[in-house]
Amino acid sequence: MSQPSYGGSHGGGASSSGGPSSMSPSSSDDKNLHLDAVEAATLIRLNGFQRTLEHAVKIQDIPVIVTLASPPFVISHVNELWCRLCGYTESEALGQTCRILQGPETCRATLASLHAAATSGRDIEVRLLNYTGDGTPFQNTLFVRPLQPECGSRCTHLAAFLLVRYVADVPRLNRAGSERDGVDVARGDSPPPNPLPPPLPPPPPPTLPPPPPPPPAPPVGS
Repeated sequence: MSQPSYGGSHGGGASSSGGPSSMSPSSSDDKNLHLDAVEAATLIRLNGFQRTLEHAVKIQDIPVIVTLASPPFVISHVNELWCRLCGYTESEALGQTCRILQGPETCRATLASLHAAATSGRDIEVRLLNYTGDGTPFQNTLFVRPLQPECGSRCTHLAAFLLVRYVADVPRLNRAGSERDGVDVARGDSPPPNPLPPPLPPPPPPTLPPPPPPPPAPPVGS
């Protein structure tokens, strides 16, 4: 999925509310995201989203991840677009947490806002730098919504919808020592550094063409 690079800070930001969000691109609240046109259109669509687990698992045209509603928010569903985008198969993702998408440049303050809203069952939109399974960084505008069963009012799951832009100015994460090999990058473990390639040998000296022959001597007596 090739999308344009996202301009602006990678540090993250958040907006949350007790019910459906009323954020707009012109919001002057410093706590809110300043949405671009694509983000605003996604938000409008999600404000009309039927907030049930049964409906969330049927969505196929936007990357969706569903977790349980209580910490540690274990992943219970991912759709095909999420798998293609994030680089994990469904079997790899189920039973894990969203820590598999975090890395050294993921904003901890934004994660704290996300955790607080998820724990209390509030809507939240955050802009967060995440990493795919192979370590590719991406800017993720994440829209989180609490879900209820068809016949009930208690929140049982959370659905997160991803709007993704790839970024070119963040180093790729070396996944050689990441969660797949027993090192939890999100917990703070440092993956082993990428080995530097051996230095290139010096280039050979340039080969100069032979000098031109001297001009012929003029004839004697001329």
